Amino acid sequence: MRPVILPDGERVRVVHCPPPADASGDVPAVVCVHGWGCSAFSFNRVLRPIADAGCDVYAPDLRGHGWSDKPQDLARYTPEALGTWLLRVVDALRLERAVLVGHSMGGAVVLHAALQAPARAAGLVLLAPVGFGTIPRIGLLRTLTPDALVPLLPYLAFRAVVDVGLRTGYGAIGAPSADDVDEYWAPTADPAFARAVRLVAHAFDWSPTDPRVLEGLACPAHVVLGERDNLISSPSVRAHVARVAGLRVDEVPRAGHVLPEEVPDAVVRAVVDDARAWWRPDRGAS
Repeated sequence: MRPVILPDGERVRVVHCPPPADASGDVPAVVCVHGWGCSAFSFNRVLRPIADAGCDVYAPDLRGHGWSDKPQDLARYTPEALGTWLLRVVDALRLERAVLVGHSMGGAVVLHAALQAPARAAGLVLLAPVGFGTIPRIGLLRTLTPDALVPLLPYLAFRAVVDVGLRTGYGAIGAPSADDVDEYWAPTADPAFARAVRLVAHAFDWSPTDPRVLEGLACPAHVVLGERDNLISSPSVRAHVARVAGLRVDEVPRAGHVLPEEVPDAVVRAVVDDARAWWRPDRGAS
């Protein structure tokens, strides 16, 4: 783990898993972006296996999350703003291009980064992504977090709330451990965390991306869904993706929303296979 400082002074915590020392040739760079209310810990079961398969893997804490800076400015949490933020992180890591892996809200973030700077994305692996289907509960979340509640938010981030929220993300495969809950709960020790994730909930566009915009995507993309995702409607994702030529879609039986936690082997296989297929020695990262 190491802090990365962006040109404007913003600090970003990044987890780095390098490839084996004996890895040869042009090694694919992979950047994994987590979802709302989480941190790089959500990829804890997949980072090392992806790296051991011959990739140079990075996982930043999103702006407003984990141990990254948490500006209290609504405009800094739109999909476009976070897409730009991700490109600045990639610059700070001195990566010319990377395979971008996005889970949940992170899927929409990597999509916007790829649309803003097509040459920087070798391809997208989108795990239960926001921006491709309906999210029935987002309206309720916004209703339950009005402006008047902001001063109280740091005092309402109980461990039990995190526990219930994490368990809701699972399908029929496994369940979070007590240690998992502790890791997801840990960032709430910073009072700015609860306020920042509330800003994200209100500033981010959670609706499906216009298919005409998706058709402008210049890199390959692979959507991986959980059959029993309780947060993002899998049928609505399939219907939306079907309107865009060239998007590959796979569904993991019995899995829920937190695919990197619930089915790490399937996620590792998808990312590694895609990285190997998309990475070209003549267009490598620096």
